[in-house]
Amino acid sequence: MAALRQQPGFSAAVDQAMRGLTGMYRGHLLPNRILNDRGRLALALCTLYLHHEPDENGVGVTVTRLSNLCQDTGICSRGRAKAMILLMRWAGFLEVGRTSDIRAPSGRIRPLVPTQRLLDEHTRRWAIMSGALAHIDPLGSLILAGLDNPDFLSALIRQLGRRYMTGVRLLDTARALALFAERDGGLMMAFLLAAAANDALAAGNDTPPAVSISALARGCHVSRAHVLKLAREAEAEGLLRRLPGFEGGIMATSALHAGIEDFFAAGFSALMCCGRDALADVEERTRRGTGTIAHAPHMAMAQRPDGGSDIRP
Repeated sequence: MAALRQQPGFSAAVDQAMRGLTGMYRGHLLPNRILNDRGRLALALCTLYLHHEPDENGVGVTVTRLSNLCQDTGICSRGRAKAMILLMRWAGFLEVGRTSDIRAPSGRIRPLVPTQRLLDEHTRRWAIMSGALAHIDPLGSLILAGLDNPDFLSALIRQLGRRYMTGVRLLDTARALALFAERDGGLMMAFLLAAAANDALAAGNDTPPAVSISALARGCHVSRAHVLKLAREAEAEGLLRRLPGFEGGIMATSALHAGIEDFFAAGFSALMCCGRDALADVEERTRRGTGTIAHAPHMAMAQRPDGGSDIRP
């Protein structure tokens, strides 16, 4: 992380990744009632991981296996996980697969299968991150190109999932953003404030602009009351400044900018480690002449966003 932050293009890479993720963000009113943004992303990663890393009996995703994993890793309780699984099926992110020939104590297992829509969603995130990383390390370009290879994508998912299972958490090295990550739309709110400050700096204005509460609420798909509550708590921690008045604006402080840089330094570092190991895994399997774990027929590789200086979807 320290080496990445010393690279000349680090700030530009952070800005590109931040804007790309903001462009992907969509508010999810019903799921917000069950899990925050961090929890939903972690649950989706665990779903893909279990699909690509079956157990010793060849079982991938099941309601029991996924809900137990959510409980064990601290994402949420089993009850909340089961509610989210129902919502993911309703939203088209999960579907019921064919009944397995492997028998469970209560009968044959009914596996769940991630849909192409879920895979597409996360592939776009990894494309945004690796495209930004490419500006500071050549490995980013290799990862971005590898996302078109189903074998590499499967290996990358396994590497990301394994690290999550062993307790690797980006927020452990970016504690300033923990408050935002635990709230609906919180990270997006932090990113919007930082992007506004970056725009002002690029225009030659050293004073960060104030973003209105209403604008943040609209941009993050949350209520004004939600923004105000988060802003008060973040101001108490020195991460934001609030201007007086009913529609008083909010400004990011240097502490928030430092926290965002910590967050993306950790994200880039984790992606580099996982990408390097995934490339080695594919190379080893190719050398041995063996394939990766079989994919469900409908999980063909998603096309990454068009490359360029800005890879927002």
